[in-house]
Amino acid sequence: MNLNKNLPTGTRDKLFREAQAAYKIEQQVNHYFEKRGFKRIETPVIEFEDVFSSEHQADAKLYRFFDEKGRLTVLRPDMTLPIGRVVSTTGVTLPLKLSYSGKIFRANEDFGGEQNEQTQAGIEIIGYPSIKAEIECILSGIGVLNTLEIPNFQIELGHAAIYRRVVHLLNLRETAEIDFRLLIQNKSLTGIQQFVADNPSTLDDFILALPRLFGPATAILQQAKNLTIDKGILTALTEMETIVKAVSYAADISVDLGLVQDFHYYTGIIFRGYADLAADNFLSGGRYDHLLEQFTSSSSPAVGLALNLDSLTTLQNRAGIIKKQPPTTLLIHYDLDALQQAEKLMQETPHSELSFFETPTNAISFAKKWHIPTVVHVSSQGSQTIFQKEAE
Repeated sequence: MNLNKNLPTGTRDKLFREAQAAYKIEQQVNHYFEKRGFKRIETPVIEFEDVFSSEHQADAKLYRFFDEKGRLTVLRPDMTLPIGRVVSTTGVTLPLKLSYSGKIFRANEDFGGEQNEQTQAGIEIIGYPSIKAEIECILSGIGVLNTLEIPNFQIELGHAAIYRRVVHLLNLRETAEIDFRLLIQNKSLTGIQQFVADNPSTLDDFILALPRLFGPATAILQQAKNLTIDKGILTALTEMETIVKAVSYAADISVDLGLVQDFHYYTGIIFRGYADLAADNFLSGGRYDHLLEQFTSSSSPAVGLALNLDSLTTLQNRAGIIKKQPPTTLLIHYDLDALQQAEKLMQETPHSELSFFETPTNAISFAKKWHIPTVVHVSSQGSQTIFQKEAE
């Protein structure tokens, strides 16, 4: 089978307006983070598999291949662990505020509709234990969405410690924990009821309510507090209240106490961003205070935010924010000995471009085909109009 005209599953080409819009969005996001004081970092697309081999990446679907020395390498499935590797191995001084953008790759199953190649941008705040780090990530995410004019978006808040606390108190084995995770992610009421019957505990009322504990922050958090006396869960709920109170002026904040991120390294506040025109979340992040232990003997507090720029490009397109590029209104045909004059005319004339044809006749034919209203010929004697479309 000849595959040289096809693309691998989950990848796609971007042409013209979409490609230009994607490039512009990446520039806007990076500029926004720069204005907030973040320092840019870049890591290789290819990493050794060991970077992603911890239990935190158990669910990651990696593109694996061997290098010329037979060592197993991968295309990075996310940015956080490579940045953790850099921070842990280069001896940079903490605390740090880092920003990035680039490609990530995840080998999703065929026909699932997910993109295996994505453009991601985000920030990592490392070395700050204060809740202000979470607040900065959330506010930065909101600021980016406002900058990109994304309409009707919502920020949803959760807390990884809630799920971790339940799993710890119930002493779930690995297979039971995986089943419980899926039930929570799918908000399965009947499944949770059966799970509680099979795993009774003092948390029964709280666990039974988890699939329904999402929505307006104030009401849901108060309801959750009335369902448990566990100090660990109550501490997490109080932390969520603090953040909601701090950032609610900036955007609509909801909560989901059953929110579980795909990556297992999150330890505290987690969050996602949604919009009316989007089928899935395009913003995610949270606190991961123990991730750097994979690379060094000591840990460091850290919070991150990631944005799916491809989804944001699609959102802008659906919202009618992406404008067509202005059409060319002047085609400049030139003689080689008048190239400098032609270049000067193009720079001085908006929406103009040079003709690469050998003859004026071909330049005029091209202009007619692409509805360019004017063609001028630049020679050593000067310039003259050789085609002018009649006004309709």
